[in-house]
Amino acid sequence: MSKYNKIAILFHWTIAILIVANILLATLAEDLPRAGRAVYMNPHKVIGISILILTVGRILWRLGHRPPTLPGQLAGLQATAGRTVHVLFYILIVVMPLTGWLMIGANGKAAPVDFFGLFTADLAVGKNAALAEVAHYGHEFLATPLIILIGLHVLGALKHQFIDRMPFLQRMWP
Repeated sequence: MSKYNKIAILFHWTIAILIVANILLATLAEDLPRAGRAVYMNPHKVIGISILILTVGRILWRLGHRPPTLPGQLAGLQATAGRTVHVLFYILIVVMPLTGWLMIGANGKAAPVDFFGLFTADLAVGKNAALAEVAHYGHEFLATPLIILIGLHVLGALKHQFIDRMPFLQRMWP
């Protein structure tokens, strides 16, 4: 069985955990009054920027380190679907943090973001209400496809592991 290397596995699980945490934070903050949302949204912003940085690192790592080959019994359409989901994941996990950054950075009210007491970062990009609005809609719109892709990814891995009896979980398990 071919397996991903330890760095790829670390990137995968770190980014996956951060994405799930960010979805939970955004969901918890959604119906709260503005003052109550800040408790959830500062970590959401920090985690989003962290996801962006880690994803760039993961892409750079992947350029120099080929993933393991897929099992030979994997059907062509399933392999194509899997590759498509992965490409869409990479696009979304870069675009989601960028739209979030533009949404808060272009609204003209962006306060520096505290990175868990380690340092602060000013995410302002200059006041541009139209850009902030487009980024806001893009950020909210893209959340649904991201959640759908997560579901497809998990279901696909479980199907291959337990129905097709292929060792898919072991390929990415630490």
